[in-house]
Amino acid sequence: MHNKTTLQVLAAASGLGDERIQELWEGADMFARAQAGNPDSPRYQQVLHERMKAMVEREVAKRHSSEGEPWVLADAHLGQIEVSLSDALKAFGSRTDHVIH
Repeated sequence: MHNKTTLQVLAAASGLGDERIQELWEGADMFARAQAGNPDSPRYQQVLHERMKAMVEREVAKRHSSEGEPWVLADAHLGQIEVSLSDALKAFGSRTDHVIH
């Protein structure tokens, strides 16, 4: 979750909007730094994603009735999957770049 595009994916998938996602991201980042330290570490990324997922789910659940909640949460989860896959591909690329060149 390194750039604004990532946050925009989460905002669109969850329906929370760019500003609210930015606020949640800042909270998740602070939490992950306190728990894991180095933002470049795999542990930081894991804690960050888990915290962001929980925060988005909680926010989405507050805004929607219980009858629509499973579908709304499914949309939010799809955004999280896209972000996780993007981050995994970036990490893989940065670790294998030296092999290719």
